[in-house]
Amino acid sequence: MTFQNKTIGVFSHVDGGKTTLMEAILYKNHIIEQVGNVNKGTTVLDNEPIERRRKITFSSKPVSFKSHDQPYTFIDTPGHMDLTFEMERILQVVDIAILIVSATDGITGYTETISELCEQYQVPVLLFVNKTDVETVDIPALKQEISRFSAQTLPFDHTSLNPDHQFLEDWAMLDDDWLELMLQSKKVSQTKQHQLLSSAIKQRKIMPTIYGSAVTFAGVSDLLMLLDIIELDELNQDNPIAQIYKISHDKNNLTQVHAKIISGQFHSKEKVTLAQSENNLKINEIFYPEGRKLTKTTTAKTGDIVVMTGLTEGSPGEFMGGTGVNQTDLPKPISLTREPVYEVQVIAKDTSQFDEMISHFYLLADEDPMLHLRYKKDLNELYISIVGTIQMDYLKETFLERFNIAIDFLSPSVLYKETITEPVIGFGHFEPLRHYSEVALKLEPGQPGQGIIVKNNCSREELDINFQSRIMTHLTEKTHLGVLTGSPITDLTITLLSGRAHYPETKGGDFREATYRAIRQGLMKIRATNHLLEPWFALKITVPSDLIGKVSADITRMGGELDPTTEISADSTLIEGAVPVSNFTDYPLTFASFTKNKGRLTTQLKGYFPAQNQTELINTINYDPESDLENTANSIFFKKGKGYDAHWSDVDDLRHIQL
Repeated sequence: MTFQNKTIGVFSHVDGGKTTLMEAILYKNHIIEQVGNVNKGTTVLDNEPIERRRKITFSSKPVSFKSHDQPYTFIDTPGHMDLTFEMERILQVVDIAILIVSATDGITGYTETISELCEQYQVPVLLFVNKTDVETVDIPALKQEISRFSAQTLPFDHTSLNPDHQFLEDWAMLDDDWLELMLQSKKVSQTKQHQLLSSAIKQRKIMPTIYGSAVTFAGVSDLLMLLDIIELDELNQDNPIAQIYKISHDKNNLTQVHAKIISGQFHSKEKVTLAQSENNLKINEIFYPEGRKLTKTTTAKTGDIVVMTGLTEGSPGEFMGGTGVNQTDLPKPISLTREPVYEVQVIAKDTSQFDEMISHFYLLADEDPMLHLRYKKDLNELYISIVGTIQMDYLKETFLERFNIAIDFLSPSVLYKETITEPVIGFGHFEPLRHYSEVALKLEPGQPGQGIIVKNNCSREELDINFQSRIMTHLTEKTHLGVLTGSPITDLTITLLSGRAHYPETKGGDFREATYRAIRQGLMKIRATNHLLEPWFALKITVPSDLIGKVSADITRMGGELDPTTEISADSTLIEGAVPVSNFTDYPLTFASFTKNKGRLTTQLKGYFPAQNQTELINTINYDPESDLENTANSIFFKKGKGYDAHWSDVDDLRHIQL
C-alpha cells in the first residue's frame, strides 16, 4: 500500500525550540544517530553559517523520511517576526502545523500571528508547549494562559485516549460528532476513535496540546503518535499541478524550485506550464530534500515536497502544470496576507561593486519577491522593501557570504501607496517602426483594502482574445507606480475597454508597452485629486494594569486610536487600537524597556489610509513623474517613417480608438 506524503510545518517564536524539537523527531525516527545542539551549531537543519552564529533559523529547511512506511516531510521555519513572509509561504503547503510555545515565554505576539495565519489558511494545529522541565515554570498559570489563547486547546498525552479519560469528555464538548457517539454509550473501536480524532483535528474543532520538553524528549512520542493518527484527505490524482513555495539558488546560482505536488505526478525532463509565461519550460531533475542533502528521483507524486532544477521562471505562490495542463487549468497565484511597510536604500561599501550588487539583488528578488526592488536608474540608487532590522542584518551577512560583497543600508523610510478618487480613461499607444498596439483602460476608485481588481469589457470583434489575455496579464504582472510620489497604486479597479492591433506589425511585447502607458496617462490626467496613503498598524498590547495610562497616552501622542481596554487577569490588561506606522517605528524598543519585558506587543498591518500630511510628504519626496522614463505616461506614435514621443496630454487627441 502506498501512503500519501504528510507535510508538517514546525512554527514558533524565536528561541521556542523548533530546531531542537526537529532534532528530537529525527532522532526518534532513527534519521540521525546523535542529537545536535543549537548552541554548538551542530544541528542538521540550521546549516547556514549565519544561523549557527546567531542561533536563529533564517530560512525554511525541509527534511523527508519514512516512519512505519508513512512518508513525511517536516519543514523547519524561521521564528523571527522580520521573516514572516517565508513562514507564511510554508503555511500554504503544509498539511499540519506544529505550533511550539516556550513555557518560559508563554504566548507571544508572534505565536498569535502564526495562529491567525493558520486560521486564515485553515491549517490544523497541534500545540507543543516546550521547556516545561524548567524549574521556574508555573505550570498551572501556564495552562490558564494557554486556555485563554484558544478555547480549542486540550491537554493531550499517551493516556488521553484511554476509557474514562478527561480528554474524551473535553473533546466531546467541542465536537458534536464525538459527543453523539459517546451519548450512545457504545464501545467505540480504536479505529473509529482515531478516525473521529483525525477529523476533529483537521476541521480545527480541537487543538491537542502536549506539555513536554524537546531536550529531554518528553512529549515527543505523544506528538508523533498524533501525527500518525491524522489521516489526510485523498488528493486528486489526475492533472499534474504543483504549487511553488520557495525559490533558491545553488552555489553556481542555478535556480532550484521548491514545490508541493498538489495533484497527479511530475517527471524529470517533463515540459511544464506557468500561468504567466509563454516560454517553453522543462524540468531537468527532481530531488527529495533530506536535511543537508538532496536525493534524486525521476517521479514526484501527489503530496510530495520536492526540489526541481532546470526551470528558469516561477515565483513563490505560483502554480505549475505538467503534461496535458493548460494555463487556464491552473489556480490563481496565492498572495501573502502581509506585506512590508518599510523601504531602505542599499549601498555597496566598495562603490566599484555597485553594478554587481544590483545583479545579485535581482537574484535575491527571485527568491523573495517581497523585496520589491526599485532601481532609480537616473540617480543610480537601489531601494528594497523590508520588515525590520533583523532582515537587514541577514541580507548583509548573506551578501558577504554568498557574493563576497559588503553592503550597508541607509535609514529605513515608510512605504506609502497611492490611489484615485475619481474615474478616468487612460490611453496608451505604442507604434515605433514595425510595431503597433493601442489600449484604452478605465480606472475607477475601489474600496479600501481591495488592492487592484482587473476586469475585461473588450469585445472579440475589437481585439483578438489572445491579445486581450496579454493585456490582462500585463495589468497584474508588475507593481504600477503612482504619479504623486512614485509609490505603488492600490484600491482601484482597472477595466480593459478596447484595444487595437495591426498585422503583421503587432509583436508580443507591444501591448505591454501600451498597457503600462495607458495606466500612467490616466493617473496623470487626475493627478490633482489623487490621494497618498500611509500604512497603519493594528495593535494588541498586554501590559501590567498599572501601565495602562502610560501606554494609552503614548498611542494618543503618536496620532493613534484606542478601543476600550479589556481586563484579562487580576494584574494584566489588553489594550487594542491602531497607529500610523511612521510614528511607531522606534516604539517597540521603548515599550520593552519601560515594561521590563513584562508586556506583550503585537502589530499587524491594518491597512492603508489617507496620509495625514499629504502635501508635506509629496514636497519632501519630490517625485517628478515626467522624469521617470521607466514609467512614462507618454505614448509613441508613427509619422513620416518613424516613431516619435507624444506627450501624455496630447494622447487623447492622437489616439486611434474611438469609444
